[in-house]
Amino acid sequence: MAKKIKARIKVPADLSSREAVERFRVSAAEFTKKGTRSKESAMKVLVGSGIYTKSGKLTKNYR
Repeated sequence: MAKKIKARIKVPADLSSREAVERFRVSAAEFTKKGTRSKESAMKVLVGSGIYTKSGKLTKNYR
């Protein structure tokens, strides 16, 4: 399995600044687009987030 490398993004000191809000808006839109592309991609996001198991069942915290 390939190792994921997280990009280091400079976070502005003021998280309510226009720049920070715009970054969040863009990131949220990309995440939503990726997670809703197909049933398989949605399941992959949910499994990666710890909401569902690989077998398709809810994890203990969500039962």
